[in-house]
Order: sequence, then structure tokens, then C-alpha cells
Amino acid sequence: MRRDLYLGAWAALACLSTASLACSDDGGGGGDEAQTETETDAGTDTESETGTDTDTESETDTGAAWEDFEVGFDVRDLSPTEAELAEEFYLGGYGFYTERGPCEGVHDPVFVRTMAIAAGEDAMILAIVDSVGMGNQWTRAMRGEIQEATGLSPEQIVIATTHTHSGPDFMGLWGSVPEAYRERVITAVVESAETAYTSRVPATLEVSSTITDNRNRRGWEFTDDSLVAVRASDPEDGSLLGVMFAFAAHPVVLGSDNKLVSRDYPGYAVDALEAELDVPVLLFNGILGDVSPKVPEGDYADDFERALAYGDLIAQAGLSLVEGGEVVSPELYRDYTEWDLVVENELLKQAALGGLLDMDYDYDGETASITTQSNYLRLGDSLQLVAFPGETLTRNGLAIKEFMTTPYTIVIGNAGEALGYFIPSDEWMTGLNDDYEESVSLGMMVGDQSRDAISVMITDDPGAP
Repeated sequence: MRRDLYLGAWAALACLSTASLACSDDGGGGGDEAQTETETDAGTDTESETGTDTDTESETDTGAAWEDFEVGFDVRDLSPTEAELAEEFYLGGYGFYTERGPCEGVHDPVFVRTMAIAAGEDAMILAIVDSVGMGNQWTRAMRGEIQEATGLSPEQIVIATTHTHSGPDFMGLWGSVPEAYRERVITAVVESAETAYTSRVPATLEVSSTITDNRNRRGWEFTDDSLVAVRASDPEDGSLLGVMFAFAAHPVVLGSDNKLVSRDYPGYAVDALEAELDVPVLLFNGILGDVSPKVPEGDYADDFERALAYGDLIAQAGLSLVEGGEVVSPELYRDYTEWDLVVENELLKQAALGGLLDMDYDYDGETASITTQSNYLRLGDSLQLVAFPGETLTRNGLAIKEFMTTPYTIVIGNAGEALGYFIPSDEWMTGLNDDYEESVSLGMMVGDQSRDAISVMITDDPGAP
């Protein structure tokens, strides 16, 4: 269907939804008060009665112990060219469809960064892309092509996004990107995954963590403020091969007035870490649903300086973790599950029907639903990690971590696809942050349903400590 046939309906629906997609900036100021961050996240609504398909398929259920891990890394530039920018190129994250206006250039480059981890004959690929999010049309295509290139199953592949609100719109919700650029990005992500996987070398893994500053915009006095590092080094000489980090905070230091491609604070953090360490660095977002940056107080010339300051704060915390850490025994256990969610949000249903949203829904009459998924990974007795298909709020994400029993834990946000906010049912429509997150959510019970589906994988792990 042609997009222009639906723009009028889209505009009318948008006007009816005063909170759903009306976005303003949250620049990550130093205060702890709950400020309203009304950036748009591509979410869908779910019937509150709809249960998680928790006979969910634990399709992969493996474990292996070996002398060493094998790891591989790859980094590829995804920045648009001037020619691509000239073809109706939009950034994602703020405002209604095309309201922000076309992208006007590149401030700093965007990338895909990939880490492959293997133990014996089993492996996982973890990739992070600098974008606000991806629809399942993108990630399904990527996982399928990576499967062809590597022989790994889609259940062994995690593709996540940093959630930068100054990155290309890979959701379609804010205006999208040219088709040729889309194909180039998909190809680059596939090639990055293949290169990381085929260039694996023996490695010792060490894991460590610290805490650093972020803030909860819904008024809670806590967040997941952990910064976790997984360090890979040569088992012979101890030289560093690469590091993966995970930390939670919305990349919204740059506001809706910015029309230049940028990674926001994650880019500054990664650049500082790579400059110091001289190895590839991946920074995944975590339990970010209600978590904003907490920029150090200071006199900044502009938002880019503020993003630099916050990125440097995270980088300095990260550098404190790269010496030492708990050595991980070379065992890799993984699992995978899927469950169904009903789409109630009429705005997003119409966007999908009109071809504006790069998300495939299944339809049964007027009922739309989507099948989503999660991956689970345990490395030795040290680290448990899950991939979450959207932005889980703090209390929901921490509830998932409570099922984990290793010393170090990670919930990767916006992984697999970006389905918006996942809210604990007892927090639904309680007035926190003016109920903004509820307006861009799959529904009242979706947080509980997804928590339960993911927790089954964790508790079914027979080797967890």
C-alpha cells in the first residue's frame, strides 16, 4: 500500500492521541526529579487479558564446556552518504511522522559493532546498531542472512540498538530512510556478524561491574545503575581483544532540534574507550524504559558538549573495569523463547497497515498480534544475559534479574525488535511521568507477560549456580 494514502488518517489519529507520539526533549539534566521525557518509541498495545504464550518454545537448550572461549569482533561504519541523505532521510525518536524534518547531515558516524562468542561447537552473535530501534522486518532479514552466511540459527543471533534519538529511523515511524540505504545497512550488519564469527580466536573472558549515574524519570528512587563489562583477552599473553559493556540510559541528551546523525552519549563513551584501549568496544543499552541520563553539572556550550560530558563519565567508569575481573569458566549455555502479544494501539495498527511502520503484524479479523522473542545466555557461573525486545521499565527489568543467580547479570534492551515500553501491571496508569510510557506501550499486562516468559528460560537452566 502507498504511504501517502494513509498520511491523512495518520495525522488524524495522531491528533486524537495527545500523548502517544507527541515528543519533547529530556536532555538528561543533573536533577533527580521525574521529568517528562516524551520521546516517541515505536511501541504497540496489547490486550491486558492476553496471556503470554508461556508454553513458549525453549527451542534451543544447550551447554558446552571447553578449554577456552573463542571470540571475534567487527566494527562497520553505517553512516549515510550525501546522496543517501538527499533522498528523504529521517532520524528516529522525536515527534510525529516527518514532523522533525529531514536529516541535514552527519555530526558523528554511526556503526554496527559485533561480538561473536563460542565455546566448542556452540556460539552466540551479539550485535549493536546505532539507531533508535528496528522493526522486525529489519531484524528478521538480518538474522536470516546471517544464518545463511554462518550456519548459525536465528536463535543464536541478537541484534540490538543503542536507542539514540539522533540515529537513522529504522522503524519507519518518523519518516524512514531510503530503500537503498536500508539494503546497505542490512548487508553491512550481516557482513559484520559473519566477520566476527569467522575471525574468532581463543580468548579468556573476565567480567566485572561498577555503578554510575543515571536517573529514573517516573519518580522512583532507584534504577539499574550497573555498568557491566565483559573483557576478552588473549589466553597466551593477556593482551586485550575487545570489551562489551552494558548500561541503561536513554540517549536523549541531544534534543528534537538536532537534525544531524549522532550516536549521542554512547558514541562519545565508545570513542573514549576505544581511544584508550585500542580494541573494539560494544556498549549495549539495558533496562532503559524509565531511565534518563544524568549529565554532570556544568556550563556547556551546547547539547553535544553535554553528551560528551556524559559519555566521558561512562567511559571513565568503564576504564576502571578493564583491569582484572572474575575469570569466566569456558562454558556457554543458551536458550530461546517466543510468545505472542496482541496489538491494541490503533495509531500503530494504522501505521503498520499504511506501510509507515517497518513491523509485520499477524491479523485475525480486526485483531492484530505480533510474535516476539528473547535469547538467554549464560557464561560459566559468572554471567547471565537476556535480550529484551523493547524498553522494559526499571521495576520490570529488575524483576527479571531477580531470577538470575550469577554474580553478574545483563538485560539488553531493544534487542530483536523495538516494541516500546513494558510496564509492570501494578504501575500501569498510576500517573507516573504523566503516564507517558503507557501511551506508547503494548498494554497493561505485557510487562508481566514478557517477564514471565523470559524467567522460564532462566529458571530452566540446569547449570545455573
